[in-house]
Amino acid sequence: MASESKLTYLPTVSNLPIHIFESQNASAHIIGFVGGNGLKNKSGISKNYIVKQRSVFVNSGINFYLFPNFDQNEKASYKLRASQKRIGRIRALIEFIKEVDDKPIYLLGFSRGSVDAGAFSKSHPALIEGIILMSGVYKNKSKKAHDFSMDKIIGTKTSVTTLLVHHEKDLCKVTKFAEAKKFYANLNSPKKMMLTFSDGEGSGKACGPKNFHGYEKIEAYVARAVAQWIIENLPHK
Repeated sequence: MASESKLTYLPTVSNLPIHIFESQNASAHIIGFVGGNGLKNKSGISKNYIVKQRSVFVNSGINFYLFPNFDQNEKASYKLRASQKRIGRIRALIEFIKEVDDKPIYLLGFSRGSVDAGAFSKSHPALIEGIILMSGVYKNKSKKAHDFSMDKIIGTKTSVTTLLVHHEKDLCKVTKFAEAKKFYANLNSPKKMMLTFSDGEGSGKACGPKNFHGYEKIEAYVARAVAQWIIENLPHK
């Protein structure tokens, strides 16, 4: 099982603590970005998929860093996630990690968190190994997300390794499976892969954790597939 989190306070990143879940003999690092309004509490508690499945990554030999909002009052809107202010805070955390070791760093963005991963990968590709877009935001007609979808932020070319993870029955209007497939097909990347899933259930809200969007009933299975992909595709020194 994953150990308890180690709390680190970095003023250049957040007034809230950064929850770090360390793995023995880790081979890589993940910085996780939750969806919705982001992580707004000191405890690191969230119903978001990646928070609940973090132990899978840790048990697979990957250190997990949970990226917080700047404070408890900040809401991680689409616009904020793509801003230079937010990108600068992500860079500060990456620089902190690089002071410890030079293991590959991956940004894992779930749902709206894909905006964080995508925006940073375009600004500072040399600082990370790759991005993982889970139930990501792709081309859509939503007024809030229209200008912050992956086809606008990343476009058709990236210089980092890219993994798309999506459920074929995702019912969330800003994360349609058909648009995810189109984005993947058009993407020019040094290395790319798309993991798709069709099992599970959809008992709750379309964009919530208890639905296909959050891989209900297959949560750990999906997380293990992502962790395996990371381990199998680590760069050779």
